Amino acid sequence: MGIRALGYCPTTDINFSDYLSALLTIDHEVVPDDSKYGYRGALLANFADYDIKPARHADKGGVWRRCNTEMMYSRTHFDSMLRDKEEVFRFIWENRQKDRLDIHKDGYVEVESVRPCSRIGPDGFILRETVAEYVQILTLRVEELAAFGIKAPTEMLKKSTRFHRVRLFGGAALIFDEYGKLKYQIRNRLEDTKRQEERLAYLWATGFYDRSTEDSNKTRFADKTHFAELHLARSST
Repeated sequence: MGIRALGYCPTTDINFSDYLSALLTIDHEVVPDDSKYGYRGALLANFADYDIKPARHADKGGVWRRCNTEMMYSRTHFDSMLRDKEEVFRFIWENRQKDRLDIHKDGYVEVESVRPCSRIGPDGFILRETVAEYVQILTLRVEELAAFGIKAPTEMLKKSTRFHRVRLFGGAALIFDEYGKLKYQIRNRLEDTKRQEERLAYLWATGFYDRSTEDSNKTRFADKTHFAELHLARSST
């Protein structure tokens, strides 16, 4: 159950709430009725003991919301979508509109993997799916973040570092049924300002970005993170 859930997680910045919803959703797909043991309710209760709730975009019972939007399938081939990244990219491109997949228009899209999956339930039921994962990348200068409603760390906005380029990440797992129809789009949106701010603050605090003075518009990342520096310091003692 835990391994199956990995395919039902967003492709970026996974947290415990995402994983909980992934656990509940994939198990519901394989075992629709758990009334005999009620273990999904027990999972919810146990995670709640650690103040972990299902993802905020989850549906009733903590499962991911199914994709009920009418997609365009006429320009893609089902057989190719079982294994071909380019075919999945074509599907994403044809359905990038706001009323379908709602792909951010400025983000670069890359399909990372396409995996046919067969999952066998305890009663012998076989669930056949295809899991495709894509990421979105948007590269900006620090001073451009405000235009997207994103607040950069204060130190990052200082004159000596304001020309840094930063990458924002988003993406999703697309779950197709055995007939090639989209069941779930499990994603972290590129324009999720809260998540992007938390990620930038963490990377800055842990030394991912170089804090030294730079010349003009040059961009340079640190050669060493704090974590790497700890290892180097340890090896020199």
